[in-house]
Amino acid sequence: MDKSKGSKNQEQVIYDRLFDVILEQKLQPGSRLTEVPLAEIFGVSRTIIRRVLLRLSHEGVVEIKPNVGASVVSTAPEEVGQYFEARKIIEGALAKKLTGRLTNYQAEMLSAMVREENRMFDMGNLAKGLRKSTEFHFFIAEASGNEALAEIAKQLIARTSLIVSQYNLPGSGGCACIDHNTLVNVMQNGKPEDAEKLMMEHIEHIEHGLHLNEKAVEPDLYSLLKDI
Repeated sequence: MDKSKGSKNQEQVIYDRLFDVILEQKLQPGSRLTEVPLAEIFGVSRTIIRRVLLRLSHEGVVEIKPNVGASVVSTAPEEVGQYFEARKIIEGALAKKLTGRLTNYQAEMLSAMVREENRMFDMGNLAKGLRKSTEFHFFIAEASGNEALAEIAKQLIARTSLIVSQYNLPGSGGCACIDHNTLVNVMQNGKPEDAEKLMMEHIEHIEHGLHLNEKAVEPDLYSLLKDI
């Protein structure tokens, strides 16, 4: 096997794993991501870990500070409203744009995501349910056909998912499956203005469920990531 190709494959696996545990809220905002233990956990060089962390920083879910290192992005309480306001505007516009243009395949994919999301919550698997919620919103962004808006939306979705992780009470979720089902129905059969309004109300509902008090969490990276 080409060594450079193997290195890229390793990098992608580690990237996906870290991105998942962050969005699944297993790795809380403010958690440090230290190169040495991560390299030991994944059995790779620090160079590969450094590239992964850099990619995650470009996604807006990790911040890297000189002489400090990398950590999961944390958002100050006074900044929370700005991110949700931006997300409402962008995702509302995407829902409006997609209404009446949703293909049968896209509608079924979204409905399947909602069913899987609901199944995970029913099983008590909150982390996987929240991950499915995020994927639902990612899919809508990508299905819009506007790559520039989709990229902005996905960054905002990722960032607000971290905010939900930071400011939700333990055991509470981010999205509601019933809202997602209604969104799919309206985008498939309703009016664009209704879809825009519903999406904005849905995101506002998520924001109103937050508890804006700081939580300091320092996870054990070894126990969290050892089973890969």
